[in-house]
Amino acid sequence: MDQESQQVKQPRGAKRRARTRANLLMAARKVFATRGYHDATITEITETAAVGLGTFYLHFCDKEEIFNTVLTEGREAIRQQVGEEIAHEGIFSLPVVVRAIFHQVYAQRDILRIERTGEGIAARSGGPGMLMEMFTRFLEQVTDLSPFSEEEIPLLAALLEGLMDRAFHCWWDEQDEPGSDLIADRVLYVMRHGFPASLFEDPQQHSSLP
Repeated sequence: MDQESQQVKQPRGAKRRARTRANLLMAARKVFATRGYHDATITEITETAAVGLGTFYLHFCDKEEIFNTVLTEGREAIRQQVGEEIAHEGIFSLPVVVRAIFHQVYAQRDILRIERTGEGIAARSGGPGMLMEMFTRFLEQVTDLSPFSEEEIPLLAALLEGLMDRAFHCWWDEQDEPGSDLIADRVLYVMRHGFPASLFEDPQQHSSLP
């Protein structure tokens, strides 16, 4: 039996359960984005989804589980769309990767805000990790990392992840501007030029100069 036939013969109840689960997740995403994790209630989620409390507990054991499911599925959607954008560009370079991430995160920036409202809860779900994974995979495919070695890939990936994450939250926690392209330009400039050389100089040497 082919896949199409299996889908046709799928029990009607299973389709209904899947649809109800999707509606609950959509409602939860909306409520968490508006109210934050701690102020959101299961009752508000079920009312937004137009289902009863009993139906909620058929799909999720508590608020924390649906919160982490919203984040997990949201991150996975971003990861998948970033991959598609990079494939469409046909170039696997740092600027392409950074711009793709900013474009897709901007399109789903409510996930950032939701994540921020329940940081301790999100940490227990194993997140974030998405950016670290993307940058690690990118760096592992770069043929020349000089002056760095392969042993320093985790540190480089962590630096890239930290800079991107900080940019997300500095600009998009409470507002929608500036747009993704402008932020990508700023972040890529910092990545390209790094820290000012003056930061590595000994201030005592300058103080003794005439």
